[in-house]
Amino acid sequence: MLPLGLFLLWIWFIVTAITNGVNLTDGLDGLAAGASVLVFGGYTLINVWQFGQSCAIEAGAGCYAVRDPLDLATFAVACAGACFGFLWWNTSPAQIFMGDTGSLALGGAMAALAIMSRTEMLFVLMGGLFVIITLSVIAQVGSFKLTGRRVLRMAPLHHHFEMGGWQEVTIVVRFWLIQGLCVSAALALFYAEWISG
Repeated sequence: MLPLGLFLLWIWFIVTAITNGVNLTDGLDGLAAGASVLVFGGYTLINVWQFGQSCAIEAGAGCYAVRDPLDLATFAVACAGACFGFLWWNTSPAQIFMGDTGSLALGGAMAALAIMSRTEMLFVLMGGLFVIITLSVIAQVGSFKLTGRRVLRMAPLHHHFEMGGWQEVTIVVRFWLIQGLCVSAALALFYAEWISG
């Protein structure tokens, strides 16, 4: 258990990191919304599982002491559904744009789910695409400030591929696939942790 001051710094770091990661990802039509659908879908499954294995229902080895996991699952599936519906208008060519308000709100919702379900460290894998894109920006800025040279043609990472001649739709779909693999790996790790006790 962390002291209150460290706990608040930890929460601040998580919320700041995730919201900015989603915001950096929102650079191509449908990229952030589609990746968010996958993350929220993953959190729906995690929270439903935590509900079924809740210590409030049956205390024992392998139970979860998470408060209101079914409510968290409902929130996650509502966010997934909202993003899924939004994709109809946000896929290329986008007729409606998310902007900072939408991407920061989605990041805040993901941060809340990670914190409330006590899976903060698992989010590094669950939100793998957001982490990769954030690291690409950090590498680009850090390299330019330290050496005066760029690592990528343009940051964030999806613009690097765009400058390399990839079509926008190709980048978005391939990044969705990467995000799907990250969510699948996170769910497998979550389940493996439960099996191991």
